[in-house]
Amino acid sequence: MNSKKYLINIVIILLIGSLSIYLSIGNQWKQVIEAFQKAHILWIIIMLFIMIVCYILDAFSLWIFGKVYKNNYTFKQSFVNAISGVFFNGITPFASGGQFAQVYIFNKQGISPTHSSSILLMCFICYQSVLVLYTAICVALKYNYFVNEGTEIFSLALLGFIINFVVILGLFAGAKSKKLQNFLTHTVLKVLSKIRLIKNYESTCAKIEQYLSDFRDQLKFLQKNVPVLLKSCLCNFIRLTFLYSTPFLAAKALNLQVSPSQFFDFIGLCSFIYLINAFLPIPGSSGGSEGVYILLFSFLGTVGVSSSMFLWRFMTYYLGLILGGLVFSFDKEINSNRTE
Repeated sequence: MNSKKYLINIVIILLIGSLSIYLSIGNQWKQVIEAFQKAHILWIIIMLFIMIVCYILDAFSLWIFGKVYKNNYTFKQSFVNAISGVFFNGITPFASGGQFAQVYIFNKQGISPTHSSSILLMCFICYQSVLVLYTAICVALKYNYFVNEGTEIFSLALLGFIINFVVILGLFAGAKSKKLQNFLTHTVLKVLSKIRLIKNYESTCAKIEQYLSDFRDQLKFLQKNVPVLLKSCLCNFIRLTFLYSTPFLAAKALNLQVSPSQFFDFIGLCSFIYLINAFLPIPGSSGGSEGVYILLFSFLGTVGVSSSMFLWRFMTYYLGLILGGLVFSFDKEINSNRTE
């Protein structure tokens, strides 16, 4: 674990996040503070409860796969692993550090790196599949509304959806079709290597073939264990619904004029934020998340959008960093010198 690198990332997050919040609020600090003073504590508690449930659902998905490889794998261990993954995803570019940290934690918890990689891959398959299906439904049901809210932002979100869809479709097709796998590794990669987008063709080719092979193995496992697959997909569906509902709850907490009929509009718009965030290399998508939120929810008014963004960002991002960092730092099993 490179502590110095992570510390630098945390400083970057705090600086960019603080600057983004400052710029978005502008001269409205007094009004924003007044909005929080009049906030409904009950709605804030509901938001907090919902985020805790999201972390529990994430842990449950890890737990049901973890028990496949270790019968006595406990839910507590899976929760520690899941919330620590939230922390490391949040402080690394493109959320790239979470899986490495989780493999390390799994090893501390008595599950080998080979098996933990399989667990994380199965979690990815279920999550990515649900994400693509969920977003497709949101776009299909509310297409006209989203286009009217902002064509440029909708175009970025649509691009994000297409990329996610192509990734999961390509993985499924590549795992199932040997011809497609050969086309990707022997044709596409060669072209990319010739134009110098890929430095080491042989190494990249071997990695992709290994990943597709692992993906194929985990698909076979999921096909043979349908109840496990359904439980994980249901967890992800509920988790995304709760996560995407947080802007609506933030608006309710701050006494903004929103009606129950707008609930699904908020869910769809929030899903776009997470689609666009996939393009942002900054740890935690700091700056980008705040900016996109301001654009998408500008109909809440200058003070309303700034204050709700502040509450939403804390609950969905900084809360996870705080909890994940504390759990990772103080969990005895993770920090023991002995690897089981």
